[in-house]
Amino acid sequence: MEPIVGWDLINEAGELERLPVGAYACKIIEVTEVKEKQYLDVYFDIAEGKFKGYFKTLQDATGKNYGHIIRSYKKDALPFFKGFITAVEKSNPNYKWDWNEKGLNGKFCTVVFREEEYLKDGAIEISVKPDEVRSLQALRENRIKIKPLKKLDTSTTTNEQPTITGNIASIDISDDELPF
Repeated sequence: MEPIVGWDLINEAGELERLPVGAYACKIIEVTEVKEKQYLDVYFDIAEGKFKGYFKTLQDATGKNYGHIIRSYKKDALPFFKGFITAVEKSNPNYKWDWNEKGLNGKFCTVVFREEEYLKDGAIEISVKPDEVRSLQALRENRIKIKPLKKLDTSTTTNEQPTITGNIASIDISDDELPF
């Protein structure tokens, strides 16, 4: 029998150990441009340490793609896109971004994960999600700070005043209908 990839990551109950928050050295597996929406679809996996191959193992177990980020190059997102490209350039000696997204395949970077709240069946749950991309040097030099839990905005109140339309003089309310 061939050894099972990711055996150490599988709990006896059959579920993978939850990825802890933190910064992980990752390898970019595949990048695809989505021109009509102006972003790059970036698939990656953890490249070293205890969680090496984590997303491949998760994909093999569930059939779903994980280890995924989107990097928009719309005008308002360009500083974040440039930060992503700079992190990849700094992490890969002799690599220079040449506007060919396929050239990112096989490159390394650091992906930082943080906890994030979300709603599931009306209850607040917490998951670990990719938050930012940094250079391998920042990881090696311990210069990455993990952001705190990203709370779900549960506020439902607004400061907007209702808009009254129509002729309010025509509303007919008797004193019996008033609560005071």
